[in-house]
Amino acid sequence: MKIVSSHKPSFLLIKYSLLLLILCASIATKAQDPVFIQLSEKNKLPDNEFYNIHEDRKGFIWLCANKGLYRYDGKTFKNYSNPLQRGASVFNTQEDNLGRIWCNNISGQFFYIQNDKLHLFKDLSDYLNGELGDFVIRNDFLWVFTVKTIYKIDLKTKQIIQQHTTTKSFGTPFSFNNTIYSGAIDSIISINKDNRITSIIETKLPHIGKKGNAISLGKSIIFKTDSIYIYSQIRNKKNSFYKLNFPQKKLELVKGLEPLEKIKLYTIFEHNDETWIATNQGVWVFTFKNAAFQLKKRFLTDKHITKIIRDKDNNYWLTSLNNGVYIIPNIHIETCNIPLKEENIKTLDKINDSTLVMGSNRGNVIFYNINSHTSKTINLPVNEGKLSKLKYNPNQQKIYLSKGFRNYILDYRNLTLEKTRFFDAAKSFSFLAHNDLLYTNHNKVVLLKNANYHGKEKFISTNKRTYDSFYDKIKHQVYVSFVDELAVYDSLWNKQIIVNNKKPIYSKSITQTANGIVWVATFKNGLLGIKNGKVIRHYTTQNGLTSNIIEKIKADQNKLWIVGVNSIQKLDILTHKFKTLTKRDGIKSYNISGIEIIGNKIYFSSDKGLFSIDKNNAFKTLHPKVYFSAVEINEKDTLITSNYTLRYNQNAIRINFNVNGFLFNQKGTYKYRLKGYNDAWLTTAIGENSIKYNSLPAGEYTFQVHPFLNSTSTNYEIKELHFFIKKPFWKTLWFILLIVSLILGATILYFKQAMLKKEKERIAQLEKISLEKELIAINLTALRSQMNPHFIFNALNSIQDLVLQQDTDASYDYIVLFAKLIRSTLSYTNQDFIPIEKELEFLNVYLQLEKLRFGDDFTYTITYDAHEELEVPSLLIQPFIENALVHGLLHKEGEKKLDITFNLSENTLQCIITDNGIGRKKSKEINLRQGNRHESFALNSIKKRLEIFQKQYVTKIGFVIEDIYKNNNPNGTRVIVTMPFKYLF
Repeated sequence: MKIVSSHKPSFLLIKYSLLLLILCASIATKAQDPVFIQLSEKNKLPDNEFYNIHEDRKGFIWLCANKGLYRYDGKTFKNYSNPLQRGASVFNTQEDNLGRIWCNNISGQFFYIQNDKLHLFKDLSDYLNGELGDFVIRNDFLWVFTVKTIYKIDLKTKQIIQQHTTTKSFGTPFSFNNTIYSGAIDSIISINKDNRITSIIETKLPHIGKKGNAISLGKSIIFKTDSIYIYSQIRNKKNSFYKLNFPQKKLELVKGLEPLEKIKLYTIFEHNDETWIATNQGVWVFTFKNAAFQLKKRFLTDKHITKIIRDKDNNYWLTSLNNGVYIIPNIHIETCNIPLKEENIKTLDKINDSTLVMGSNRGNVIFYNINSHTSKTINLPVNEGKLSKLKYNPNQQKIYLSKGFRNYILDYRNLTLEKTRFFDAAKSFSFLAHNDLLYTNHNKVVLLKNANYHGKEKFISTNKRTYDSFYDKIKHQVYVSFVDELAVYDSLWNKQIIVNNKKPIYSKSITQTANGIVWVATFKNGLLGIKNGKVIRHYTTQNGLTSNIIEKIKADQNKLWIVGVNSIQKLDILTHKFKTLTKRDGIKSYNISGIEIIGNKIYFSSDKGLFSIDKNNAFKTLHPKVYFSAVEINEKDTLITSNYTLRYNQNAIRINFNVNGFLFNQKGTYKYRLKGYNDAWLTTAIGENSIKYNSLPAGEYTFQVHPFLNSTSTNYEIKELHFFIKKPFWKTLWFILLIVSLILGATILYFKQAMLKKEKERIAQLEKISLEKELIAINLTALRSQMNPHFIFNALNSIQDLVLQQDTDASYDYIVLFAKLIRSTLSYTNQDFIPIEKELEFLNVYLQLEKLRFGDDFTYTITYDAHEELEVPSLLIQPFIENALVHGLLHKEGEKKLDITFNLSENTLQCIITDNGIGRKKSKEINLRQGNRHESFALNSIKKRLEIFQKQYVTKIGFVIEDIYKNNNPNGTRVIVTMPFKYLF
């Protein structure tokens, strides 16, 4: 092999030896490995050490583990234990005809699950003596197999009703078609449907070894493949395999299983024409042809695999001793054998129907043979970066390689490598008519006539980044996806811009289906179908896509393979139906760099290697069945039943539902509705499997739910729950009648009370009239008391003195004041309330006249600081002032003071009258000597008047008289009058 330059002869010819340039990493012929999903403690698997696994008739997965028995419902692992259980580890899970799950432990205890609890069936520790017995549940009996004894136990009475012993050890039982088989060293026994134990074949195997008996430790195993029963026994420390010849009652040596001679066998799994054997060196898969076993494939070779099952959704479950549980979600998705260091693949192309060529991130070329499953690596010169794009030219049998600015042409016939100045940083290659080659890169589109990379190139476009190109062989048009538009060129290189709803199309991958439609994957606008320069189809998440961001597409006749950011989908463009695969189905990566189709397989190159999908069988048809897992009423668990009758306040309902299995809850949703509340079907989010109604009104409801995978999902079974929420007692008929009766009675009572109230109001009105009359009379009496003859006489004498003194002006002023006082008294007597300004004016006139009598020794103040405009009872305060003058100040010598203050606070009006007179005690003594009872008469009239006001206004009204002392000697009197008032607005 050599590298030559396509430059002018001035460039040196570079030669490399074959050993330097080519590393042929040939891998031994073997099948491709399935794709695994490993469950471990890191992703909530409760243990890493598992001994057995079983799927029951309801789809629950049961796991026997070192830490106990677990049930998996597709979302969570539930642990089961019994208080009498000795040790956590359990083994040998199986199901009886009643649907109960059985297991046992090394302590000789046998358990079963019933009503979601683990029950102890029987303790055989005294019989098994620490031996872990195998067992089979059939009809009404439990058959327990130990090394030396078989026990038959009645399931109803729990009594041992039969024992069968041997001096040679029994092997692991195998049950098929109502018959149980077990191999002892000296014979093969069977237990038929009538529960009779019969020796059907005497082994009579040749003895090996010096002592004539080289049987090794370990239980014999019987399994079935096709119609052949195989018997395995350890002899001379090797696994030996024999065919059971029932007609001739003999064993016949079987060939093909020799690789298992030194390996520990755990269990055998049969499916279709394959025999899967779980061993301490992984899984061995054989086929049985021409009376011999043939090894088909091996995987998980460094793991202890203990049990293999295939569930109802065609997932393969493999339990291991130290590495948790492995799941093969899709046996039709396989990993190709690419060297680990080259698994980050950047570009992919097809050489022929048996060979693929790839370019890796390390910059090398890898050939992969799909028949022998071998790969060969061509190491290109180092330190030149990744191999970003390659293209095979079948006419010249050459491969164009782009490594940034270091580009090569590899001759597939002799593996010579030639440098070239073309193809730098290529984004795409397209072969046109006449073997013309179009390639695009980050800033140009270039045409090479007849793929002649030694000739002159033609520049179709420059200074614009590209992503992909495609040649339409039907219309001889070239599609180029630029950074800002999608362009199509005709054979004369005339350019047309394709738009979608008058907007540019930003695309990254282009292909064409057999019906002539060109399909474009967009950055965020889904998938577009183009014909005659117009968009005629548009797929988004609204009509089937799982994402509007499409990474890569590839046509397969009239089907499209679509790589999105969260799935790989297949679209039938004639029926418009989608099928979807995700990582949960076994897809290794969504970072896909290339797609190629060979036969019935689709090959995808990715950052995690090369994997294939069987396009006919990879898409599973799931038949999910939903069930109700819990019902909560007012946040309390309740028994699950089909009908519920609830009180009106039991209206907070939570319903949990589920589909058992590994895949559904990771990719499926549920449709539900509550008939009677909202008849429209609603859809849950992926992984959501409960619905809560917080406050349902009274009524009848039917909750319905069914699984939902995609828009084509139909005919799934609908599950129902019925709820009847009673009306509250106040909405029942009897309560309504009671309320009507009470309202009628209350109405009658109301009118009676209203009539009584009116009668009371009439009587109160009469009383009010009577009080008003009485008040008028008292006012008149008060008037007479206020203007007593002494006051009038003294006032007139004072005026007479002024006249005699010929003080005409002063005489005139006092006559005017006296007249004003008499006029106000007569005017206000007929009014219950007068403005407080008039009351203050009246008191001021009265005190001015009194000052004539008392002389200059007498001073007074009248104070009202509030700003509110009020009305007060007329002439109410004057008798108190007169009383202070006559009884307090008249007999006092020296300075005489009188203070009158009105205070308004908190809807209370008080008048405080303070004098510095002789006090009440001394005044009383003087009055008794003089026989003066004026005070008593005046105050009694005022008191009566205030009592009437209190009845009218129902508030605290009255007066209080307090004595004032100074140094324990009388120093005056204070009267506090609390009076009614009205606001003036």
